[in-house]
Amino acid sequence: MATYSASPQPFKGDPTKLRLGPASITFDNANLGYTLNDSVSIQIDQESTEIQPDQSALPLKDIITGMVLNVSMTLGEVTKDNLKLLPGFDEDGNLVNPMGVDLLDGAKELIVYPLSDADTLMYVFPKASPLMSGPMVFARETPQGLELNFKCYFDNSEDEGSEVAMYILDKPEASANGGT
Repeated sequence: MATYSASPQPFKGDPTKLRLGPASITFDNANLGYTLNDSVSIQIDQESTEIQPDQSALPLKDIITGMVLNVSMTLGEVTKDNLKLLPGFDEDGNLVNPMGVDLLDGAKELIVYPLSDADTLMYVFPKASPLMSGPMVFARETPQGLELNFKCYFDNSEDEGSEVAMYILDKPEASANGGT
């Protein structure tokens, strides 16, 4: 039986790289205002398929076969302008039948811009489409919010053969979003 050895590396954590703070959200060149409950999050879910031939007890390969990229948040400002971002809402902010709407047709640029000056990166999703993902609550002790989930898609419009779903960019030196 073969022996196996491992060498753990010394811990090299950098506390200056730990970040706290909210983010500013821009969709289709419009800032969406306040968010609630530390709710802005980026989630990447990847799926894989194991390739396991009959002659092997273990997989010989494990290939990524799917990925879902979402940005979720609760907007604190429930306005007609924010409702009109959603599929099925008309220019007056009224809900009409959204059946058959192609989300890719309405996908626009989404920017998550952390407001902390210590955070030096911003996250840009060239094609994102919002969906309402929860209730609008009317409660005594909870601010009213609009729960949104932005589905993010690959964009190959910039360079043929190169598909990008999320750019991680350095923040510009001076920002219209402000900082804390």
